[in-house]
Parts: sequence; C-alpha cells; structure tokens
Amino acid sequence: MAATAVGCSLCACSGIGGTQTDTAPPAATVSASQGTGSAEDAQDDSDSDTFTVALDKAATWNNGVKAGLSGFSRGTSGEYASPSGKAYLAFSVTMQNGSKSSIDLSMVSLSCPDGAEEIFDTDAGFNGMPDTHLLPGKSLTWKAACVFPKTARSAQVEIMPMDTSGSGWYRTAIFTGQVQ
Repeated sequence: MAATAVGCSLCACSGIGGTQTDTAPPAATVSASQGTGSAEDAQDDSDSDTFTVALDKAATWNNGVKAGLSGFSRGTSGEYASPSGKAYLAFSVTMQNGSKSSIDLSMVSLSCPDGAEEIFDTDAGFNGMPDTHLLPGKSLTWKAACVFPKTARSAQVEIMPMDTSGSGWYRTAIFTGQVQ
C-alpha cells in the first residue's frame, strides 16, 4: 500500500456538528471482537503483514509507534458532504510517536469497514487526513468518519503507517469489534 491508497485514508476532523441531518449523533457502544483473543493492547511482534487489535485497544508497532481508536459515534453526513446523506461511524484516531524518527501522517492509510467511503464534510469538521509530521515523543488525535449502515454492527478498521526509514515496521493493524 502506498500513500495513494488513501481512498479511505485517515481523516482529520475537529468534531461532529455542522449540518448533519441527525440532531446529535448517538454514541456507539463498542465491544472487543472474539477474534482478538485478549483484553490487552496488541503488539506487532510477528512476521505477518498484519496484526489484530480490539476496537477499544491500542496497536503498538515494533518501533514504538502506537495507534488507537476511541469515541465511536454514529450520524448522517450533511447536505454538502461527500458523500451526502449517508449513515456513518465516526471515531477518534490517536497516534503516538514512540519511535526515534518523525512520522509523515499523510503517508498513513486507514481503511474503513468493508472498504466503505470516507466522509468529507467541512461543515461537520471531516476535512481529510492531517498533513503534518508527528515528531518523536508527540501524539496527535483527530476524528475520522466512514460510511457505515445504521444496521451494521461488525466493524473493521485498518491502519497502516508507511515506513520511510526502511526498517520494515509498517505492518497493518486490523482493529475489529462490535458497535451498537
């Protein structure tokens, strides 16, 4: 996956509001997937290209970079959003740089549940991924939203930071679980 795999890439958002058709998006209850096998955060310590993480836990890559999802909620995209009038699942993404190098967040990809589209809605603050570098020891949190049917319960969100240092730490973390 390259930076061009940004079809549903990380989206920077300042909040959920604006001209949504729902008056207030309900909070989504999240539970860990049976496939995670542990209540612990997941560590990237295998030779596989992927590792699995519960929706409410953190993924840690072998170089010390961490990512986590939180603050799940549902809503409907506004009239001027792209795509408009679609049910979505919104969540906060937090990346913490525990490595010795800066991370270009524009090179991080996020795949939404079942390959769903990313919501872009400037009125609601869904403006696309952060275009910045995350320095060692720093963290950054932003909101992301993806098309997610109101009746859907099983969510899978994949995050893959790109390795520009050549150290091979760029495995995909697959966050999975149930949302209400």
